[in-house]
Amino acid sequence: MREQRRASGMAMGLLCFVLAGANTLRAQDVTAVQQFDATRYTGTWYEIAHYPNKHEKNCTRDVVHVVAAGDKPHSVQFVNACMTKRGYADASNVNARPQNKSGDGQLKIPTFWPFTRKYGIFAIGPEYDWSLTGNPNRKELWIFSRKTTLDPETLKTIEAKADAMGFSSAKLAMIQQTQR
Repeated sequence: MREQRRASGMAMGLLCFVLAGANTLRAQDVTAVQQFDATRYTGTWYEIAHYPNKHEKNCTRDVVHVVAAGDKPHSVQFVNACMTKRGYADASNVNARPQNKSGDGQLKIPTFWPFTRKYGIFAIGPEYDWSLTGNPNRKELWIFSRKTTLDPETLKTIEAKADAMGFSSAKLAMIQQTQR
């Protein structure tokens, strides 16, 4: 009886180890774009869709991200603005710096010193006209566009890219853009 419990416990431990390993492998297959040009990324981006998240829980429409060059190479500054449920504008800004020196789309966003949040640009249009961005742990995802709308085929293509990386496009909430 004691041997059965021991074997059962070992089997459960092994199963947890295997599942944790599979989770780690899954997280590693989300990669940022290899050649990220921070200069081309600057400008105005309209949020087309996102995973609902605590940072934007009050935002209901007209979510805009303005990206400016940062004070260090490959760094950028994000100014986020939206209209809230109560009808007033909300804005915040944050600086992002490269996660490494490779020039890829991996960025770190400071949260509360000394902590940072990983942020990746996972896919980007050939003309830097749309962007699929998020967190490598798959808890945050955004689709951005230089225009207030994306044509349905482009949106389907971006959603397929997200699904292929292990995100769920079904969880995306569409954002109403009334700005022209």
